[in-house]
Amino acid sequence: MASDSTLPPVIGAIADDRDGNALGTITAVFLDDVTERPTWVALTDGLHAAPDDLPVIAPIADAEFADGRLRLTVSADAVRSAPRVSSAGHLGPAEETTLREHYRAVARPDQATATDPAMTRSEERLQVTTVVEPWSRAVLRIEEVTEEVLVPVTITRQQARIEYLPLTTDTTRTPGDPAAPGAERPTGATEWVTLYADQPTVTLQRRPAERVRLRTAWATEETAVSADLRREQIELTTTETPGG
Repeated sequence: MASDSTLPPVIGAIADDRDGNALGTITAVFLDDVTERPTWVALTDGLHAAPDDLPVIAPIADAEFADGRLRLTVSADAVRSAPRVSSAGHLGPAEETTLREHYRAVARPDQATATDPAMTRSEERLQVTTVVEPWSRAVLRIEEVTEEVLVPVTITRQQARIEYLPLTTDTTRTPGDPAAPGAERPTGATEWVTLYADQPTVTLQRRPAERVRLRTAWATEETAVSADLRREQIELTTTETPGG
């Protein structure tokens, strides 16, 4: 897609090559059909007339515009030897491919020529970055749990025991004393004696135990990111020449 209003200062400006040599006047700017970003410029060849008045196409990537002139990143020879397009108003996919291959081939004259059979292979590279995004929410809640607690307690209780009082002489015996000679032997039991003992008493008291606050902290962990990357492969295709 061509546009005469995408870059107003560029239309009508002089285009220079990477060394500052004038190439011609810019007549149009071509935009990418998908991104709508400027990719090519059409200009009139200042030294050689184009056939059928077709413009010369040059890439605008990384070009610098200053003082009414646009300096391109390609050489004058690359621009003047570029293939002409069929229409001055639009670049087709095939034409763009042809132009890219042309400028790629002459981008480094010291390493490649128009007859150099070398090809450039492209591949995708994976670049991974991180952004901070919310992933969960946390809130403090109070729940009661029951646990068994053993507390040692000292218990004191009374015990009954029998005390024996020895008799020293018979004179200490009194009439009617069961132990006196001729007295009747007692039968039955004595009166009941009440014994006392300590019993543990449990009292529960609810008191504040501790304070809890919700805080956040960063934790770092290693993770793996996978993606399907595409890359070009160069294959050699040969054909047999008849009669060869």
